[in-house]
Amino acid sequence: MSVKRIPVSSLKVGMYVCGVDRPWIETPFLVHRFLIKDDSQIAKLKHCGIREVDIDPQRGLDSLNEPPLPFFPQNTASHDVASPSPNPFALIDDPAHCKTVIARLPPSLTGKSFAEEFSSMQTLRERMLEEVSDLLHSIRTSGLVSGNHVKNIVRTIMSETLGHEEACLAVIRTRHFSPDLYDHSLTVGTLAVLLGRLMEYDDSQLRLVAMAALLHDIGLLKLPKHLLRGPERRSSDDRILFQSHPTLSVELLQASSGIPEEVLQLVADHHAASATRFSEDTVMLGHMSRLIRVVDEYDELLSGQERECPLSVKDALRELYLQSQRNQLDQTIVTQLINQVGIYPIYSLVELNTGERGIVTAHSPDNLLTPILLLIQDANRHPLSEPVPFRLSSDGNSSQREIVSVLDPERESIRVDRLLADWVSL
Repeated sequence: MSVKRIPVSSLKVGMYVCGVDRPWIETPFLVHRFLIKDDSQIAKLKHCGIREVDIDPQRGLDSLNEPPLPFFPQNTASHDVASPSPNPFALIDDPAHCKTVIARLPPSLTGKSFAEEFSSMQTLRERMLEEVSDLLHSIRTSGLVSGNHVKNIVRTIMSETLGHEEACLAVIRTRHFSPDLYDHSLTVGTLAVLLGRLMEYDDSQLRLVAMAALLHDIGLLKLPKHLLRGPERRSSDDRILFQSHPTLSVELLQASSGIPEEVLQLVADHHAASATRFSEDTVMLGHMSRLIRVVDEYDELLSGQERECPLSVKDALRELYLQSQRNQLDQTIVTQLINQVGIYPIYSLVELNTGERGIVTAHSPDNLLTPILLLIQDANRHPLSEPVPFRLSSDGNSSQREIVSVLDPERESIRVDRLLADWVSL
């Protein structure tokens, strides 16, 4: 049975929505396909001005002009024949039946709220931090890199983060920044995978760039710990020694087994402004090297590792852009990172020139400065009884709303995940 379009007024609990009559970028919903579990979801669709939706009868209930999905109570003998219902469509409006159908659907079809996805990604990151910490401890004590250990970590990064890019980026942005190398290594490895996929790397290329990104700074393990405490504390001799860490990283990799030669080349060149030493037949490695350099610099700006204080996402992206204009970074890769992260990242809390506050729920493809918001507080900072989806305009009208600052939700005592879960839980 094919997907069918129906009026939103005909939408019922138990139906599976797989499309709407307007671009999803113009709605506050964080996923594009979901099961209708209660009437509030239908109300939100109507509130957004949606008039028609596409439903998939194979994943949920059918529309009123077709019989509902067959439902056979468990433990019913095959020879028992139930009395026919006087109305073949009556079950559609039966809440008990709808709940039963929903319960019987596989988890993959019932959707996942942002709160659940964000929480799952936080748990995954904590587990991965332990894995990377164990890997680096092993390298420090043995002087060797376990190729199998690295490949297992990369496999997990790829399998668990691809498809959950927005939640993953939100966790990276909101994490408690740590000066420990394992935090930076995991972040750069994860960002390299996400950005590489955006730039259409295939799986084999993603594995290489992820391994190199994960291992790019392991040479720092061979340096005195005081060199890792920030550039302002380093003498001129310390700076020279610190700058030798790519060479030290390669030496560790050369002494180990199971590490592809391409990874050694990428690690050696990750601080080069341009990968000029790559020949034409390895031009892809040159691109990977420049990509690692961009995400490495981005995380250093966010965490404040190589400067006096960390930068906001917006300021970090601005700095990357300026560096790309000076040909210090690859302009195309920087542009793609900006497009992926967004000037105002997904799920960030922002304040408008009116005093209102909202949560960024989507990016406008034509202008990163005018994202889609979910307004949660009025101009007096009083919570709205019902969040309001709102699209910022870019027509240049001086009286229109615009973002003036990005706020720290924790400092403002605002639970972004709960607000989004209440609005778009699916």
